[in-house]
Amino acid sequence: MKYCFLLTVIFLLLIFQINCGSDPLYTILDSPLKISDQNGNERKFKLYYHKNYKFQPLLVYFHGVISPEFKKVPTLKNYTGSPIEETGLIPFCRANKIALLVIEPFYSYKFLNCNARGWLIESELPGVEKIIDTVVEKYPIDRTNIFLAGISAGASFCHHLANRRPDFYAGIISHSQAFVSQEGELLEPKVPGPKFGVLFVYNKKDYPQLIAFCLQSFERYKQAGYKTKLIANVLPAGHSWSKINNRRFWKTVNSLKLK
Repeated sequence: MKYCFLLTVIFLLLIFQINCGSDPLYTILDSPLKISDQNGNERKFKLYYHKNYKFQPLLVYFHGVISPEFKKVPTLKNYTGSPIEETGLIPFCRANKIALLVIEPFYSYKFLNCNARGWLIESELPGVEKIIDTVVEKYPIDRTNIFLAGISAGASFCHHLANRRPDFYAGIISHSQAFVSQEGELLEPKVPGPKFGVLFVYNKKDYPQLIAFCLQSFERYKQAGYKTKLIANVLPAGHSWSKINNRRFWKTVNSLKLK
């Protein structure tokens, strides 16, 4: 009887640990602060961090364009936009004591004739910067280790953020897209490097145009004096965040930051 009781207690403890992410100090905050953008719209975001760990590096993640109507488009029917839950970044950041900030886009627009929500650059930039600045000010973040990461339109948005304040960020992970305008024009780095590190990534069998953007943007940053690296043809094949490579991405982008 005692043996059965002991097994039951152990089982319940294991369930508790799993539900808490195996770390009782790990905290998830859902829009804990009221932050409005330049148009007065209240912005939503989630912050994942360790309560008792000071000077945590911060990773800010941006998913790709998302629309329920994509299922009607043959080339996009399996595309999800890689929301944070699909990237593996939540357990990875938890295990490595990295604060993770995930911001929801507010502004919708037409993309391939679909009603979509992603990163309408000029509209989103002020509000997103305000959220990042507030989180850095209010929470135990290492201000020398702030990184941006995104896929597709989210990756392009990372470049726009970093180029507005090139001394603020340590590096960006640009997955399956590059520094392009809202209209798809390839852009030059705003100031000469070295500044933030730039890691470009694309998957096997990704969209050819996006691969071309990554290759061309990689060369432009390199010519401008930035520390850059390209990781090509990662798995899984297609256009999605390659979560099996999170450790490699994090190690690489940290190697590119200015010391």
